[in-house]
Amino acid sequence: MSTQVLVTGANGFIGSHLVERLHERGEAVRAMVRGSSKLAHLEGCAAPRVHAALDDVAAMTTAMAGVEVVYHVAGLTAAFSRAEFERANATGTANVFAAARAAGVRRVVYVSSLMAAGPSHPEVARREHHAHRVGFTRYGDSKLGGEAIAWEQAQSGAIEAVIVRPPLVYGPRDTDVLQMIKSAGAGIIAQPGLGRPAWLSAIHALDLVEGIILAGERGVPLPILADVGEHVLAGHGAAHDHVSEQPDEPAGRGIYYFSDGGQHTVTTFGKVAAAALGRRALALRFPGPAVITVAAINTWLGKLRGKAPALSLDKARGSLAPGWWCDDAKAVRTLGYRPQFPLEQGLEHTVRWLREQRWL
Repeated sequence: MSTQVLVTGANGFIGSHLVERLHERGEAVRAMVRGSSKLAHLEGCAAPRVHAALDDVAAMTTAMAGVEVVYHVAGLTAAFSRAEFERANATGTANVFAAARAAGVRRVVYVSSLMAAGPSHPEVARREHHAHRVGFTRYGDSKLGGEAIAWEQAQSGAIEAVIVRPPLVYGPRDTDVLQMIKSAGAGIIAQPGLGRPAWLSAIHALDLVEGIILAGERGVPLPILADVGEHVLAGHGAAHDHVSEQPDEPAGRGIYYFSDGGQHTVTTFGKVAAAALGRRALALRFPGPAVITVAAINTWLGKLRGKAPALSLDKARGSLAPGWWCDDAKAVRTLGYRPQFPLEQGLEHTVRWLREQRWL
């Protein structure tokens, strides 16, 4: 008998891929969407839809009736203020857990972000047990706020919580990384900063959803109060230059990174994207003040249009960090995670879809 599961943010980029994959696997999946949501990404998927918003605990509780696992994907990636991020990503997550507990849900898988942990060490990929670095992006801090909610809820033992931290996600239906691909197709790669390019991790959306499902099915949850010990979400954690040999370091238990296993930069990503388009691109380095200035102009224009831009001030600050690079060794060793889309194949797959949809 299949497990009854629910996906929040089911009409979004990642959420729609997750719903489709769960449905393909024969899971009894419900797609949770707001009443006003655009459902183009769910066309052709027969998974039943339930209507609820992150600020409506009663409606979510009804939507979760009989559900065993909730995949909480809904959230805000672009906003003009810290309050907007916090309302969606922290308060919204608290409401999801409240509804899940009321409905008797066994497990919540919270799709957070690498940015919640903060930048990586320039020479060492982030691991789940590394201490957090806050204050780099409002988005990242708000996702860490959601993780704090998951941690608090897990302590009671009344509900299991597992955290997934994706790095840069790209693939069909994405509109953010699309701007990088279009720029590379035009022959220009904008590399932030004048120093050595920072390392970054990336993952194709179809690999990410496989990882999310593995975390839901096999992931070790956050510890309950009696088993906490020294955990990174309790304020502990190793320094960035320490990489434990243990595949499941206790201080990072219940948290999982997923990536394509590669070590990239904005420049290498752009060059691979250009190659997928049959083009060549030149990397141009932009000093920090120039990046911030362009982002400030974009933000001002975005406010006039009523929509946060792809390159906002928040994302510009993040782009100048020393790196956004993670190690998915724990997921590989303990969950059996195996990415199917190295960057070259992933971007070729994405470009084919973009051309089919006439987005390029």
